[in-house]
Amino acid sequence: MKYVKRAGYFLATILFLIFTVGPFVWTFMISVTPDYAIFAPTSKMLPESITFANYVELFSGSRRGNAFFKGMYNSMRAVGITLVIGIPIAMMSAYALSRMEFKGRKVIKNLFLITMVIPVMATIIPLYRMFAAGKMLDHIFWLSMVYVSSYLPMASWLISNYFATIPKELEEAAMIDGCGRGAAFSRIILPLSRPIILSVTLIMFLNTWSQFQIPLILASSMGTKPMAIVVSEFMTKDSIQYGLIAAAGMTALIPPALTAMLFRKYLISGMMGGSVKG
Repeated sequence: MKYVKRAGYFLATILFLIFTVGPFVWTFMISVTPDYAIFAPTSKMLPESITFANYVELFSGSRRGNAFFKGMYNSMRAVGITLVIGIPIAMMSAYALSRMEFKGRKVIKNLFLITMVIPVMATIIPLYRMFAAGKMLDHIFWLSMVYVSSYLPMASWLISNYFATIPKELEEAAMIDGCGRGAAFSRIILPLSRPIILSVTLIMFLNTWSQFQIPLILASSMGTKPMAIVVSEFMTKDSIQYGLIAAAGMTALIPPALTAMLFRKYLISGMMGGSVKG
């Protein structure tokens, strides 16, 4: 029985790696495969010849390369604005929901859960009409405000659950010692909540970086198009540059991959801590 369990764990690990790491390996192989060899009738998994022409085109200052890095810059701007505005608002909302007693507090927390399951396409048409009427189309700031409003329920709910696990006695003791509520929050609550705050920050970063549907409707100029939209435009009605798209995809993975690797322990501990108490 012991060997059967080990074999099951081994098989499950292999399948997990195939379905998670496999697509990235396949994408990289496409990015270094010559265009003529991508659809060659062969059963070989690896290309017979390797070329880095697609990466050279991206980094050599070509038209498509400049457009791609402009899109990455736009994505980074949207990420920065979303985090700078969204995280403080989520923390204040979470503190009010977890520490203050007022009518409708539980209703608001339940509504947060409901808003998380509303699909983007159910609100995109009203959003477009509102943006068009207010002349807010093609603005990174207003696009980021949509991201903030989308992530705020999830972020507030997770952080408030984590705040609820911190004993109120610690905060009350700090206030008795002469600290105000704000000082007690910064000295007691904030340091203890670092894992969940970093976890929510990472989630918002990754989701904002990979946004496609919302900016596809609300950002149509090169000054605001994020990286995902720019890469999709490498595919035209006349041709599809699979190698260049794959190279752009692998390059675009570097910022979120590095961020996830640096803060992976906070992602795990924060998600676990933010879901233990509602």
